[in-house]
Amino acid sequence: MREFASPATRAAALPRPVKVLYTAFVAFTAAGLLTSAALYGGVVRFGVRTTPAELYQHVIGYYHPGGPPEAPAGEAGAPAQMTARKLLEVTHFHLFSMPMYLLVIGHLFLLTGVSARAKAGWISAAAAATAVHLFAPWGVYLGGAALAWLYPISGGALLVSFGVLMAVPVVEMWSSSRASAPSGRATAGTHLRT
Repeated sequence: MREFASPATRAAALPRPVKVLYTAFVAFTAAGLLTSAALYGGVVRFGVRTTPAELYQHVIGYYHPGGPPEAPAGEAGAPAQMTARKLLEVTHFHLFSMPMYLLVIGHLFLLTGVSARAKAGWISAAAAATAVHLFAPWGVYLGGAALAWLYPISGGALLVSFGVLMAVPVVEMWSSSRASAPSGRATAGTHLRT
């Protein structure tokens, strides 16, 4: 943990195998976020002529029991409506996976050279977006149209905040190879050689 708190430690100082591992993790996480966006597209049924009001109604129709009158359950192309049991299963899975992703990319972001204030801000934003996005489907399920706006807003905030937490370390890791040990401290390799 000392490595994450040290102001001298930077992502660029990581050994190449660690950089490859973190980069692969970020790539798989980014692919996961893109599949989430594709799944969301299936829920709201994006189309060339689909209006924002229709997208909004599709979210309500998918999550809220009974849905709005404008989006009947048998509408062509409509996905099967979310049941309470299925929503609980999805929430259960996401309550374990989303915080783990946040933990890993948050630690990776802590290795960057950005200011402590920026680190606290972006990690707080990602944590808040994660919490709101985990609640958003339940908000639509329980509150219908009154809370349906939470879903796209929190999803967008999640994509942006996770994107920053992933992109900054990867760029910093690979753009600078001049990793030097902090003065007065031995590098990890020095301990192994003595």
